[in-house]
Amino acid sequence: MGEAAESSKAQTLLRRDWRDFVGWCLVLVASLPAAVAAGWRADAGRRVLFVPALIGAGVGIYFALPFEPPLWAAFVSALALVAWFAFRQTVGASELTAALGACAAIGAGFSLAIVRAQTNGVEILRQETRTVTIAGRVTDLEPTDRGRTRILLAVYSIKPAVHEKPRQIRISVGKAPVDLLPGDWIELRGTLRPLPAPVAPGSFDFGRKLWFDGIGAVGFSLGSVDRISPPRRDTLAESVSGAIQSFRHAVSDRIRAAMSDRAGPIGAAFLTGERGLISDEDNQAMRDSSLAHLLSISGLHMVLAGFGFFAALRLIAALIPRIALNYPVKKWAAAAALLASFAYLLLSGASVPTQRSFVMIAVALIAIIFDRAALNMRVVAIAALLILILTPESWIDPSFQMSFAAVVALIAAYEWWNARRIPDAEPPGIVVRAVRMIAAAAATSLVAGLATAPFAAFHFNRFADYGVAANVLVMPIVSFVIMPAGVLALVLMPLGLEWLPLQAMENGIDAMLAIAHWVASWPGSTQAVGEWPISALALVFAGGLWVALWQSTWRWFGIAPILVGLLIPLFVDPPDVIIASDADNVAVRDAGGKLHLLSSRRGRFDAEMWLRRDGDAREIAEVKKEDEGGFTCDTLGCIAPIRGRSDKTILVAQSVEAAVEDCARAAIVVDTARGWSKPCVGPQLIVTPRLLKEQGAIEARLTDGHVEWTSVARERGDRPWAGNSTKSAGLNSGE
Repeated sequence: MGEAAESSKAQTLLRRDWRDFVGWCLVLVASLPAAVAAGWRADAGRRVLFVPALIGAGVGIYFALPFEPPLWAAFVSALALVAWFAFRQTVGASELTAALGACAAIGAGFSLAIVRAQTNGVEILRQETRTVTIAGRVTDLEPTDRGRTRILLAVYSIKPAVHEKPRQIRISVGKAPVDLLPGDWIELRGTLRPLPAPVAPGSFDFGRKLWFDGIGAVGFSLGSVDRISPPRRDTLAESVSGAIQSFRHAVSDRIRAAMSDRAGPIGAAFLTGERGLISDEDNQAMRDSSLAHLLSISGLHMVLAGFGFFAALRLIAALIPRIALNYPVKKWAAAAALLASFAYLLLSGASVPTQRSFVMIAVALIAIIFDRAALNMRVVAIAALLILILTPESWIDPSFQMSFAAVVALIAAYEWWNARRIPDAEPPGIVVRAVRMIAAAAATSLVAGLATAPFAAFHFNRFADYGVAANVLVMPIVSFVIMPAGVLALVLMPLGLEWLPLQAMENGIDAMLAIAHWVASWPGSTQAVGEWPISALALVFAGGLWVALWQSTWRWFGIAPILVGLLIPLFVDPPDVIIASDADNVAVRDAGGKLHLLSSRRGRFDAEMWLRRDGDAREIAEVKKEDEGGFTCDTLGCIAPIRGRSDKTILVAQSVEAAVEDCARAAIVVDTARGWSKPCVGPQLIVTPRLLKEQGAIEARLTDGHVEWTSVARERGDRPWAGNSTKSAGLNSGE
């Protein structure tokens, strides 16, 4: 009886707790409309901050389409902006006006993307060439640690002539003249390939990035490079650009000459953006410790250079009371820092990410000139808006997403903390100030790291566990040693005295590398992250913006989409089979969920990307050692069970005999024999060279015993950067 009574009591308490929980949920749901209305009214002044995000959503819609919209669609979308303006002038501000304004902003982003693509005018190569002779003008070049040089070449002629002659190509050269500079005219023999397609459906489209950068083909040289006499006179723009690039490379050479072989390339990366000579070991350590962002000129470098120059000028002016008391030295310093930042932009090569960084710092310095706060949400929104108007494709670029995510998160955290901070009754002592500086550096790294983590997971499939610790240790060195010494070296370079500050810069770089390698050696320094669908990133991004941009209580509603977005990757159905666009490599998933590779030598670049997207941290050699459950090969071909099922196999036929003999027993047949055309009724998917040429890399999944597949061509759609060829060039094309 006692046990029955206890059980009945427990059931009663459980029912009561359940009713209380349901009642609490009903009260919460019932209070939502009032909370939303109150938040909407309280944060009315911050609604405009969402305009860049809405424009970006329109840009995202453009890139998500499987076809290229016509130019007239841009004008139709732009009409929404006109309609909103007319409606607002007639009706005034209201909830309906705000809704129409949001639609107009999305339409504006869609229109900007269409116009940008339609006016890009990049002619792309559609078929791989045989050996051709190429003549052109060097617009930029970068040496690599493998002894080759990547050259950006404005094409003058290609012989024999090709049907589509790209105006600009990127080509890897093995024997470039030592004194080759931008502006030189050269001739070389080489092979050209179409822009590289993604290595798998939905993976990063490097060809699209090159197309928006104005590049129409990639390739590599065969033999030496010869200088030739200019077949035409350079235009004024070409002459100016060549002079700037030549000066940039001369500065890089002087930096490397004054520093050690290890620190010199990193010093050049900080000051001129040339990072090709950095060793693979140091690059890997910087990535594993979450310090790789320091090697590409970004907002951090612009802030340190621009505001460092600004602070130095204000300090110099403060030493002269007559000037400091009678003139607006703060505005003068901001104007001079703006010019210095522009010079730094040109010196760094003016890449697209650096242009974005310059826009951000320029808006901040102009705000100082007009007596506005240098860094607040409105300044960041203006900078993002300007960048999206000029280069809408930046919206899908990892550097744009991560840089703005970090800045927005830091400003939001500062606003939240500043509203709750209790002022000190007395000035703190030196120990307290030092502790606060360390805590602020840690908090800054933590906030920026959390804000950029979803984007790092989506784009790079990795997360550095100790990134906060590494950045806390390194950022004081970068902020107070490396960048100030580098800027001083640039100032003293005309006098030939750059060696002194460069020695200090080298010491700082050595310390930074020591910390990077130390942190990277910690157990579990990096975590491989599996594929993230775009829906997950969109939800996390939308929720993060909701929390960051609003200020009243309803901001915390944004946590819900963040949590949902973080859960979505757990339910992603990874592909069971991946086939490279040239069939050089094939991956199959075993019963335990791990991928097995057909080859550890051929198609290595594709295989490395497959493993990374799968969240698999193994090296290719390790994968081949674990062949149990993978491919079994003989002289005729290879066969492997899919998901460990002996009744569902994949056959990679390397001969006509194997294709004819085993095709009836396989669910998927990959024909590498290049000659077999006999029909086969057994397989649900037959992958031929012709299919791969049309579709590119293929992914297949077993669904209820049936094979469902998709391809790069299906995911890419009919877009101007795709062309007719979907062959993945990867690093083998000279990248």
